[in-house]
Amino acid sequence: MRPYKVLLFIFLCFIVLAVIGSVFPPEGIALGNITLRFPAPAAVIVSTEDELLNVDKSVHDLQQKKNLQAIQSTVDSLKYYKQYVKHDVTRIYFPNNDYTFYDKLFATLEKNGKNNVIHIMHYGDSQIEMDRISSLLRQRLQEQFGGIGAGIVPPIQTIPSFSVSQSYVGGLQRYVVYGDTSQPRAPHRRYGLLATFAQLYSNATINVGSSNYKQAQKNSKTFQVIQLIVGNNKAGFTASCKGKTHTIQGDRRGVTVLKWEFPEPVSRVSLTLNGTAEIYGVSMSGKNGVTVSNVPMRGCSGTIFTRIDSTTLAQSYEQLNVALIIMQFGGNMMPQINNEKSIDRYMKNISRQIHYLKRVNPKAEILFIGPSDMAKRVNGKIQTYPFLPELNEALKQTVLKNGAAYWDLFQVMGGKNSMIQWVKHQPAWAGPDYVHFTEAGAYEIAQIFSNSFLMHYDFYTLRKSQNTELIDKFMQLD
Repeated sequence: MRPYKVLLFIFLCFIVLAVIGSVFPPEGIALGNITLRFPAPAAVIVSTEDELLNVDKSVHDLQQKKNLQAIQSTVDSLKYYKQYVKHDVTRIYFPNNDYTFYDKLFATLEKNGKNNVIHIMHYGDSQIEMDRISSLLRQRLQEQFGGIGAGIVPPIQTIPSFSVSQSYVGGLQRYVVYGDTSQPRAPHRRYGLLATFAQLYSNATINVGSSNYKQAQKNSKTFQVIQLIVGNNKAGFTASCKGKTHTIQGDRRGVTVLKWEFPEPVSRVSLTLNGTAEIYGVSMSGKNGVTVSNVPMRGCSGTIFTRIDSTTLAQSYEQLNVALIIMQFGGNMMPQINNEKSIDRYMKNISRQIHYLKRVNPKAEILFIGPSDMAKRVNGKIQTYPFLPELNEALKQTVLKNGAAYWDLFQVMGGKNSMIQWVKHQPAWAGPDYVHFTEAGAYEIAQIFSNSFLMHYDFYTLRKSQNTELIDKFMQLD
């Protein structure tokens, strides 16, 4: 049979079937116990629109499946980090529980730290003296992001440090903005980013270098770049180091950072100064990476920043590329807290400090570390200060409300009456005053805090390589 005849036959068959389908009763024809049915033409015609919709849905489902498969290998990790950032007692608390809050900071540490030095300022009270806590954090971050050096130190240091040995001779007068009133105060507010400075009246030499303490972290023992932070100098001020001299020709009220870079890392230098100027600090670092500056302020409750000249602070932070400000306070305030009103007054003051630091350094993030547990004898029994839990919670809420992060040291230790166990621990993690950590206890806290910070960073690195939308949905699931 010829092909056209075959096609004609098939066409005629379709016509016959269509006619039968159009006249055949929809309910069918009953023949005894058997019902004959014939499909209507509409039932065998496929809707083009439905077909397209089904295709679209299939493509969407396929893409979702593909995306899910892409993160399937990291699901266990995501579950772990989700548990950590939402529920772990050692986590960092972020405003609005936003786990992406420090993504910009982490990106800065990663990218800018390859070509520049990123400075982190760790302000605190006597709990961080001798570079305790700061030194291990510095080492851990330098291992992660690169860098050497112990950061910024004051020209005159009155408290020994595990990391830095320093001395001076000549015409320097120290001024501080914190501590009791016996400490000398300046006739102005230009205290600088360390809350202390030294007035140079004529000639002086500042010696800085690695310490002989066995506790010194290895990356803090050397540096390749030294910087001198000066301000309000008279014309002709000079500073010399290793045969290279910087001269400032005219009077200058603003902050100037003088820099020396060495071919290889060194462990000690001397800076020879001549003239008149305010010396705000000496910075020791590598050519890139990160460093952490330990700034202990004995007796301080963290409410002194608004007493420091804003221009001096802003210029110093900007020129030294300060990306993170850590504030560790609250313990010195505790003996003065005896009711809700005293807590409210302190919260208002802390709010002012955070707003002030944000204004003078809008590029930097702020992380507040709350007070440790502290105990005293109450009704003949050693126990936590009565208002300490309320103070800690108030600090957490205040800090978060003001757009900063919070690390709950009180809960990390174990909460109420945990200080008693820290004192009893072998070796002792806290001293018999039930207030201050021992060296071993400070190291333990430094480890936990460093682990927490880097845990959030690890979560950031994991999220970078995944589908952001899917991860957001995953994190929102209960």
